[in-house]
Amino acid sequence: MTIWIWAVVIVILIVVELLTVDLLFASLAIAATAALVANALGYEMPIQGIAFALFATLSLLFLRPIALKHLKKEVPGFATNMDALIGAPAIALTEVDQNGGQIKLNGEVWSARSAVGAISSNTQLTVISIEGATALVVAKDN
Repeated sequence: MTIWIWAVVIVILIVVELLTVDLLFASLAIAATAALVANALGYEMPIQGIAFALFATLSLLFLRPIALKHLKKEVPGFATNMDALIGAPAIALTEVDQNGGQIKLNGEVWSARSAVGAISSNTQLTVISIEGATALVVAKDN
């Protein structure tokens, strides 16, 4: 295998990694780079394959978990997505019970269920969890 084929494989893996951002393809790109180096040093295909397999295994087992931990590090006191809605104030637009109802949450109309019984319309609420696209709420005085 020529050095150019390994170079193309590396570029393809990096492009796929940029689209997925899960560090799987980056680990394989590292392994392909090791195989490219083996090729550049004049080693035959079996040694290149061993270099690829060895570096793929090492980077997937050791490098990827460490990198993912740092990539997905949560910032204390900074909630995003659904976590940011937990504890948020809302108002009941209709009666909300265990079967459902509608609330206004962050300026949007949401489906909601009550965690503790029926809640009348226009009651101030607090979101205690999000289940799919439904907010689980309690009256604010609870």
